[in-house]
Amino acid sequence: MHHTDGEEDGGTREEVLNGDTPGAWRPGSTPSVALEISSLSHGPDAVARHEGRVVFVPGVAPGDTVEARLVNEHASFARAEVVRRLASGAAYRVAPCAWVTECGGCPWQQVAYDVQLAAKATNVREALARIGGLSAAHELPIRRAPDEWRYRHRIRLHVGAGGALGYRRARSHQVVEIGDCVIADAALAAALPAVRALVRRLATRLATVELVGNGAGGVVVSGAAHGAFVAADERHISTLLATAAAPARIVGVQLAADGWQRTWGDVRVRVDPDAGGTTIVQHPRAFSQVNPAANRLLVETVCTMAAPARRVLDLFCGAGNFSLPLARAGADVIGVEASAAAVADARASAAACGLTGARFEATSALHFLRQQGLAGTELVVLDPPRTGAAGAVAQLARLRAPRIVYVSCDPATLARDVAVLAAAGYRIGRLQPLDLFPQTPHVETVLEAALAID
Repeated sequence: MHHTDGEEDGGTREEVLNGDTPGAWRPGSTPSVALEISSLSHGPDAVARHEGRVVFVPGVAPGDTVEARLVNEHASFARAEVVRRLASGAAYRVAPCAWVTECGGCPWQQVAYDVQLAAKATNVREALARIGGLSAAHELPIRRAPDEWRYRHRIRLHVGAGGALGYRRARSHQVVEIGDCVIADAALAAALPAVRALVRRLATRLATVELVGNGAGGVVVSGAAHGAFVAADERHISTLLATAAAPARIVGVQLAADGWQRTWGDVRVRVDPDAGGTTIVQHPRAFSQVNPAANRLLVETVCTMAAPARRVLDLFCGAGNFSLPLARAGADVIGVEASAAAVADARASAAACGLTGARFEATSALHFLRQQGLAGTELVVLDPPRTGAAGAVAQLARLRAPRIVYVSCDPATLARDVAVLAAAGYRIGRLQPLDLFPQTPHVETVLEAALAID
């Protein structure tokens, strides 16, 4: 059981953050080395060098000097655990989360935000150069998130032994139970105790529980279950909805597993992707960006890069995050999405907003391109999952799409895919990194590619 008072097993908060925790290095184990931290990596750790090797070190910031123990050694790199902090650099700060040394969710909390931003911009630039051999004609300064903390309107928690509810430990499947999450918005944090109590009462076996802000101050609980629903759980869920009061405001619950889905209360989730009055109403399991305020910056960026196109193909469109704002800006948009449920949400939202210029196809991006080509459009927007869109990008190159705006949450797969476009005669114009995920190494990127005309 974890405490919320900043102490853990008798240790002070500073000792916890310095690595002096149960299970950390103790005298008599592998000898330690002094490391000077030079930069942040592309992943959760920071980087030092020792005897010609790169050493990945968690929980530190560039400019720090630490005593550390090498715990996983390879020919060209090693991983280390901090024994103690020798000196803190200007980029270091004390992380506010009491579970930061255990939870794998926010590994950059101890790094000053401006340093995080610089590292993310560098990581995007370096991935394009290293993987794709590419650079952008116009690299724009990274756009910072409006809020560093309490920005997520949805969090997914794992259910562990005894109903423990939390995130997974870094590089592990072990669940670390949390009492709060400093990047979850206030409504989700307030609902967490009631949701934890519900999970422990349920006989239905849950694997994960997602808390989703509904866009109107309420919280929707969406659980992924193993096996059948246990009928006796009806009363526990009904009681939760009947008794949940401010500030928790739990307004709906949805549980699902293979072959069944049960819903109680109102599980609709409202997303406002722009400042123009566009509203998307979607089901709780549909994809949406976790950071609503930063998502509006992302949508603004895509719409700016898309202009002045009037015929747009939006691949991997989800429930219409880009399609509907593009239609509101005057474009005729074809949105393509493999999820039939997301397409149903997109169509209903377009109708409710009176956006007749948006239509949607429930099929995969690659299947659409093979069957209908570019469908008379002049610009393609694509926002694929983290794995990228290798097949769709290759097909776009064969179809010679005049202009492409690629939205990516992974610099490595972005670089891989854009290299295919470059080989087919495309040039990279504007490159815009955006931070949708403060305290983590993740970064969103919008890249513009145009077919060169010789």
